[in-house]
Amino acid sequence: MAQTQTNESTSRNGDAEDLIRVEGLKKHYPVTKGLVWQRTVGMVKAVDGVSFAIPEGQTYSLVGESGCGKTTTSRQLLMVERPTEGRIMFRGRQMSEFTKDEKKEFHASVQAVFQDPWSSLNPRMRVDAIVSEPLITHQNHTKQEVKTQVNELLEVVGLHAIHADRYPHEFSGGQRQRIAIARALSTRPKLIVLDEPVSALDVSIRAQILNLLKELQQTYDLSYLLIAHNLATVRYMSHKVGVMYLGKIIEEAGPVELFTNPLHPYTKALISASLPAHPRRQREEIVLTGEVPSPLNPPSGCSFHPRCPVAFEPCPDDMPEWKEVEPGHMVSCHLY
Repeated sequence: MAQTQTNESTSRNGDAEDLIRVEGLKKHYPVTKGLVWQRTVGMVKAVDGVSFAIPEGQTYSLVGESGCGKTTTSRQLLMVERPTEGRIMFRGRQMSEFTKDEKKEFHASVQAVFQDPWSSLNPRMRVDAIVSEPLITHQNHTKQEVKTQVNELLEVVGLHAIHADRYPHEFSGGQRQRIAIARALSTRPKLIVLDEPVSALDVSIRAQILNLLKELQQTYDLSYLLIAHNLATVRYMSHKVGVMYLGKIIEEAGPVELFTNPLHPYTKALISASLPAHPRRQREEIVLTGEVPSPLNPPSGCSFHPRCPVAFEPCPDDMPEWKEVEPGHMVSCHLY
């Protein structure tokens, strides 16, 4: 059974309270040749059969090397790009079938906080205009109501009302990210896509922003899709983690189970490359050989087999099934 098909069936049988369900999601980009008479010579399989669910009030994290398809997946959830195949369900409704009013409601319900707080905020706009922009776009409020809500949002994220008249360049990186979070909260969303939200910040500030995000999640019953490289961030924030490699999710589990008992050789390599939680803790050293294959021409069978230290006979030819090895712990690997 193919991984995509099995993932789809797993998602369909998931919790009825899932806010977002992704089933067999694919995003392929055509590669063309020729200037006048263009012809398609191949497809870049950026996302190739991804399925997962995000329950209300929980955090689902996607981890993996750069170029594995994490951000492309998030862009499809934000309706910035349309999937090549697959379905994205929001509160039980397929997004591709949304009416005009449903699209407007969706854009208010799903917001994003991006990696770089220096480039994600318009330097020519004051903070009050930045935070109130989604409010004005999606809702009808008087000027006084908008001002009141902006001041409340700034207080919620740890800033002050006096900051509303300032420009982004007058703030530190951590303060700018707080402004970005306030902007994302302005429409009272149900889901926020967090694309590397603390990777551009000083280490001393990261914990403050992560704690703020967890507090906001509890206060407003928010769901998060977290995209991150830092495994410590993922472990602290997540309720469920999906490990991506070359456009596919190859392992999925809760954070404690994933980090204490990783099953897939790629997941083990990722964890071994991260710093241990304690300097005296012993960890297995796993060094992967070779480079990540091109998504234009992915390997047959298991896409990880050219770099896998334990690859054996079926790996180059057969796609491994998506199996539940332990309760809530899924993996796609011939070892299981």
